[in-house]
This record gives sequence, structure tokens and C-alpha cells, in this order.
Amino acid sequence: MKIRFYLDTKTTLKTTGEHPLRLYIYISAKDRKYPFTQYSSLVKDWDFKKEMPKKSHPLYIAISDFLLEKDRKILNLINSRDKRTAPEIESIILGKETSDSVYDFWDVRIKELEIHRDNTSKTDIKTGGTATKYTDNLNVFKSYKKTLKFSEIDYNFLYKFRLEKSKKCKDGGINAYIANLRAVYNQAVKRGIYKPETSVSPFHGIKTSSKNTKDKYLSLKEMKIIAGNQVDHNYYRYFMLCFYLGGLDFIDIASLKKEHIKDNRVKFIRFKGNTQEVIDNYIFEEAQEIIDYFDEPGSEFITPIHKYVYKPYRQKYIDGFRKIAEDLKIKTETFSKSPRYSFINIGGKELYLNRDIIKEITGHAQNDTHSIYEGRFPDHIKDKVHKEIIDSIKASKI
Repeated sequence: MKIRFYLDTKTTLKTTGEHPLRLYIYISAKDRKYPFTQYSSLVKDWDFKKEMPKKSHPLYIAISDFLLEKDRKILNLINSRDKRTAPEIESIILGKETSDSVYDFWDVRIKELEIHRDNTSKTDIKTGGTATKYTDNLNVFKSYKKTLKFSEIDYNFLYKFRLEKSKKCKDGGINAYIANLRAVYNQAVKRGIYKPETSVSPFHGIKTSSKNTKDKYLSLKEMKIIAGNQVDHNYYRYFMLCFYLGGLDFIDIASLKKEHIKDNRVKFIRFKGNTQEVIDNYIFEEAQEIIDYFDEPGSEFITPIHKYVYKPYRQKYIDGFRKIAEDLKIKTETFSKSPRYSFINIGGKELYLNRDIIKEITGHAQNDTHSIYEGRFPDHIKDKVHKEIIDSIKASKI
């Protein structure tokens, strides 16, 4: 049995450039854990011989006290000679650290998600991802209640939170906040950090049904109006490029580089997280015209989106294109995914084209039980469907 704390220099937090402080627990090859703590450090502020922070570390006293307290627990565990599993040891050593405070453990989860994002991100664009959502939602709860213990999370607390937030938030937003809290709560329970007194979840029955969400796709008629009335603005070009390239996401066109284009086809693994779907689509003249417009010698990207901070710029794009759509008398509210959903809707529900081919064009996961998908379609078959969808919106000016 080996137990110790160490600074993981192989992992770097992009937000601070620091390395996380982790706990090393090794019982056997099949029973081992390396959980994160809430602390981190730069190499220059760490004494690797002592595995302690140097006095130059901003949190020198806090981390030193933390390690001294935990080292006593480690010594007691080793001297006891009791047989314990790695998860049990993690709970004993780190359990007290996070069992009382929801927010402390929430911070640990954010750090873990940041590392996961940095290790798995397929794009050079800094989107923030799930870690950013966790951070935003944590701040929402902190503004509601400065401190929160796991034992305080019950139906009554959640009901009061929902009641308070309903003054300014819609049901969908409140459900998202509570869902994030539930995810943190469930992780704490799974790790043995918190043991609820009852088997009944405090979240049972707290979620309310949201009103039917608005359609995120535009009809064929609406897309004809948009395509037939070109607007000299990059927001318009982004929207149309997403559609013309086969219903791509905004993050896709933001991340696409010239190296992804070969033989007049764009080929890449979707940049959306947690997917390995491959896009391999023909670049028709409508898309090529926009790509040529954005072409910048010396830049590796096909659009200028990478020059901006992604998240606020994405919102500016959403707001800006909505204004364009309103000026064109489009009644359907548009979103960042509207080009994607419109491409799918027009192809499948308005033109009655093969939906499995459309799924492959858009890089949609082929795990539908009703799907007859059995493999890749030949390029010429996909290209024919793709072209038919593009041609369908050629059209009428207002």
C-alpha cells in the first residue's frame, strides 16, 4: 500500500498554468486512485523533495496545513494495517475536506473537467466547455447562499431555490442549475465523500416540465428567403457557410483549418465534445465562395472567428443574425444550431431524402434503433443528397 501527495507536473491547468496537487493511492494494479485536491502550484513554488509548497506560494500556509493534517491520516492508515480499498482510503483522507462543503467539491470537479477538456479538446478555439458551465452555475448558487453543505440539500432547499429563481429565470434555466447541482451531489455520493441518511433522492420530483421549446430550424420557405437575399455581413456568411457545408456547428467553422480541405472536400472529426463522428463533405460553389471571401494569406483558419474570444463572439453572432433574420421578416427565432437543424429538417421532412445519408453528411451519431445505417455511403451518393438540399433553397427575393 502506497499513499502520498504529489504535484502532477504532467498535467497543466490552462486557466492558471499551474499543476494540480493530487493524492496517490496504490493498493494493487487493479485497485488504485489518483484523486485531485482543490490545490495547485507552479513548479517554481513547489519543493519536490519535501512535496510541500515553498514559502513563495501564495497559499503556502493553507496548503502546508492541509498536507500536515492529511499526512497524519495517512500515517494512521498505514500503522493500522487494516485492509482498505483505494476508494475507501480516498474517502478517509479527503472525505472531511469536502463532505461538509458542496462548493469545495464543486471546485474540485471544475478542476477535473478543465483537465479533461485540455486533454481531449479537438479544437484550438477556447470554448470553455463543461468546466465553464460548472463555474457559471456554481456562482449562481453562491449568490443564492454563500455556504452550502451536502446535508442541507433537501427538497425544501431546492423548492425555495426554484421559487426564488422563478422571479427572473425560465423553467429551463432553473432546471439546468438544479441538474448541475444534482450531478455534483451524485458524484460526491459515488465517491463516498457524502453519505445521505436516506435512499430517497432530494431531487426527486423537483424538476418541472418546461414549456415546449421553440423550433430551432427554419422552414424551406424561410431558408429560400434568407438564401435569396444576401446580406453583406460576416454573421450572414457564417450562417450560410454552416448550412452549405452540410449543417455544421458554429464551433466547426470556427475551428476548421485549411489543412482540413483536400480535393475540394472538407474532412475532419466534429469539434463538438464527446463525439468521434467524421465529416467528409463536398465543398459546393456556394460554400467555396464564402471560403474564398474569408481567405487570409498566412492564416491557417478558413474563417476569422479564431481572432475573437469564442463565447462572447458566438453570442454576438447569434444576436446579430437574429437581427438579420428579423429584417428579412423571418418569424422563426434563430439560434447557433439553426443552420444544422434546418439542413436536417429540410432534407428529411420537406424533401423526404434518405435520413441516414443526411445523418452521415451532418456527422450525426448513428445509434438510432430505427436506423438502417450499416456503414459509410459512397461519396457520390452523399454529394447528390447534399446538392439537392442546397439547390432546394435557391430562390426568391422579398
